[in-house]
Order: sequence, then C-alpha cells, then structure tokens
Amino acid sequence: MGKHERAWVEATERLTARLANGEDPDDELVEAGRLDLAEALADRLRGDFPDATAVRHAGNSYDSLGDLIVETPDGETFVEAKFVASGGTRANLGQDTLTEFDLFEDATAWSDFREEIGFPEDREALLREFDGYPDDVRDWSYKSAVYDRAKHLKNVLDVSRGQNTGSRADEVLADPDTTETEREAARIVNAILDLDREEKLAYFDHLREAEQNPRNVETFAHLIVCGYHTADALDEHFDDDLDDIKRLLETDAYRLYEVNRNSGTVSVENPSELLAGFEWEDTRVEIPEDGTSVSVVTGPPGNRRRVLNIAYNWKNKFQGIQTPSMNVFVPEA
Repeated sequence: MGKHERAWVEATERLTARLANGEDPDDELVEAGRLDLAEALADRLRGDFPDATAVRHAGNSYDSLGDLIVETPDGETFVEAKFVASGGTRANLGQDTLTEFDLFEDATAWSDFREEIGFPEDREALLREFDGYPDDVRDWSYKSAVYDRAKHLKNVLDVSRGQNTGSRADEVLADPDTTETEREAARIVNAILDLDREEKLAYFDHLREAEQNPRNVETFAHLIVCGYHTADALDEHFDDDLDDIKRLLETDAYRLYEVNRNSGTVSVENPSELLAGFEWEDTRVEIPEDGTSVSVVTGPPGNRRRVLNIAYNWKNKFQGIQTPSMNVFVPEA
C-alpha cells in the first residue's frame, strides 16, 4: 500500500472508531479520509457488536493483528478493515513471494529461474518470427518492446475484452477463412503459451526438490486467510508469533471486514470458520506433477486438507508476456 493510500485508509479507520463510539467526526479526518465508508463500517460494527463498550484504533505499530479493536464485556475482538475495489478473498502477490518469505528455504526465485533457463530470449525469438509489425513497434531497443509486440498480436487476432487469448488463437487456426497473417499471429501466441507452461512445469520440478519450512508455510497460510494480501502486509506481520495468531482465531477474537469503495457495502469474514477443523500437522506446499498451480495443505495422512490454492500467473497481455504474479485463493471462496 502506497503512502497516500495508507494515509486516507488510516483516516477512515479513525473516523470509523469515532462514529462507532457515538462521537462527532473530526474535521481533519473527514478531509483526509472517506466519511461515507467510515459510516458504513461503523454501522456494521454497531450491528455486529451491540454490547460494545468502545471501539478504538489500533494505531500503526503493527504489534497486533487488526486495525480496530472492539471492546465488549466478554473481551476484545480485533478487526482488520479492508477497503477494496471489488469483493472476494483473492490475493495478488509478487511472483517471488514463496521464496522471499522462505516457504522454500533453498529454492531459486521464479524471476531468477526464468532468466537462468533463457525464457526471455526464447520468448523474444518467437515474437521475432512475426513479420507484420507496424513501424512504431519494430524497435527492439526499448523496455516495452515485448509488451507492444504481444499487444499487436492480440490486435491481429481481434481478441475481445475478457476473452482468453489462447482460446481466440485456437478459433483463428480452426477457421479456414482467416488470413495467413492471422494464422501466423495465432501460431506464435500458442507457441508462447506452450513455452510459458513448459517453464512453469520446470520451475515446479525445481521447487519439488527444495526444502520447505513448515512453520513459514503455516504462518503464510494464516496471514492470507486473515486478509493480509500484499507483500508489505505480510512483511509487517510475518514475524508475529504464530501461536498468538492461532489463539486469536480459536477464541473467535479476529474478524475481517471488507468495505467496497464503490458501493459502500460491507461484508464480513470469520477466518476461524474458514480454518475450522484444520489439524495443522505436516503443513506444506503441495506441488502437482501437472498444472500451473500449487496448494498449501495440512493434516495427517488420510485427512489432508487444502488451505490455499496458489496459481502462477501473468496479469497482462497473455501468459508469458507481462506482470508475472501469484493469485492466491482460499478454496471456500
């Protein structure tokens, strides 16, 4: 989260606490934050905790989970407030997250692995096979050359918004009325998709041979389920005592609230319910022989449970081209 966004989010959190306590909003906080979102979240907290005696802002020390703390006669509940553009529990993390946080202790990062096996050069060689680039994207000397060429191939294929590029390439190849230029673009796109898949499978072979740190795997899983969906948020809390996090969840003392920034609607997720019944034995990252996703699993033999699904993905253009990342899901979502 950037400095500017952190500022308005903190102001909105502080506004929420004041409103939930029945206090008038502070003018400076109204100026810096989003009063409408604070009102929506405060209303939801009052409804969910009718016996609350106080709501206070946790501050920025990061010494505990949660942005807000709701006090009741029965104790405290830590509330993590997320102001999101859309709903869901997906986490979009950096491509090297699993190695950066030492879930794999002696593995090469995905970004470095691609460089070592020559993936960028192989991808460029495929893109160079297309002859029909316009003059404004023929220069290979600038940083966005790969992205611009991939974008042009998508334009040649007339990929519609939201359409899978590989599916469109297959349609073009199956249509006898398409032009040779379109067919060549489709062939190259499919070749890059195949190259990307081969590289991911090779990387998974590499990860399969690496040592894992079960404690780090378990910590990662708990923080993701608790709503920490960025590298900065994970870094802030990764050194928290895992047993303390577990106690919060087991005593139902932690909640995740998501406030939609566009609609103002508020949804609540109870991480303890998502993790109910997990035995946390032999926790590890499970790597399939085929496919481009891995999973965090836990539990004794015969009762293995999947905690997270993690897909290795490219966000922009199409697979193998731009913005490598990891999409993380809780299976129940």
